Amino acid sequence: MRHSFPVSVSRLLVLLPVLALCSVGPVLCADDPPAEKTGGKAPDIAPPTAKDLSDKRMVFMKSALSHFTIRVGDRKDASKVADPCLRWSDAVSNATDGVLAVYAHNGGRPDAIAQFFFNFQKKWIVEFTIIPESDVSILRSDREHWKPSEFVCTFADLPDSPVPADKPALRLPQMRAIAADFSVVDYFQDMKVDLRLLRQPAYRYAEDGKIMDGAMFIFAHGTNPECCVLLEAYQDGKGSRYRYAIAPMSIYKLETRYKDKLVWSVERRHAGLRNARSYFADAYRPEEGEEVPK
Repeated sequence: MRHSFPVSVSRLLVLLPVLALCSVGPVLCADDPPAEKTGGKAPDIAPPTAKDLSDKRMVFMKSALSHFTIRVGDRKDASKVADPCLRWSDAVSNATDGVLAVYAHNGGRPDAIAQFFFNFQKKWIVEFTIIPESDVSILRSDREHWKPSEFVCTFADLPDSPVPADKPALRLPQMRAIAADFSVVDYFQDMKVDLRLLRQPAYRYAEDGKIMDGAMFIFAHGTNPECCVLLEAYQDGKGSRYRYAIAPMSIYKLETRYKDKLVWSVERRHAGLRNARSYFADAYRPEEGEEVPK
């Protein structure tokens, strides 16, 4: 999400390191070759260094997000945040440092996606989009912090879905090809911006039973995540097929197309605890005694 302020002339956007991915689970994709093997072009996602993980801001952002948990229905255990799956900065919005992270239960489908970043006003901002379609609460220090009243992320069968491959390594090319057929437009400050697909899924998951495999792809303004497309290899009594859902990461109006056909849209929404119905965005208020880096 980008807050309202004059747009910078500079469009330099820097992708900072993120964590590595295995085939399934709460991890990141890192199967692109390094930059020196791709003609000098850096991959969208790269593994972090020890220095990155010990960075003072990164430690703070991870700690701040750990104060929140996600409660879904009558499920006994609340979802906790995993390590950030993307670290980014955005010169257009003057957000100098930010992360995107997933809250999921036992490595399954995300219950929520969060962003946490330092904005142009030198404030730390926290944002949440909710994936389930009902009965979700965000807790902070085990107390209810926000409960959405509208749900905008809904799974649907992919039109003309290919049959999911038997192995995760073969399903990944299928899901990449499907993601490439999506396009997302962000109406930032009423300007039409075509978002860029990051070709590596930021999060890969599975659940015993119906979800054989899942991947979360990011559509970004530079490297600033503005929308996520979740793809799932799904299996039930009707057979196996791919499904999709759109998860907004912005308060601004978004439109998503699949093979040039409009399949999902959302109007601009309010930010802040009081007015937020489907997407939470507000300044982070530190815990008592919590050290906040500049």
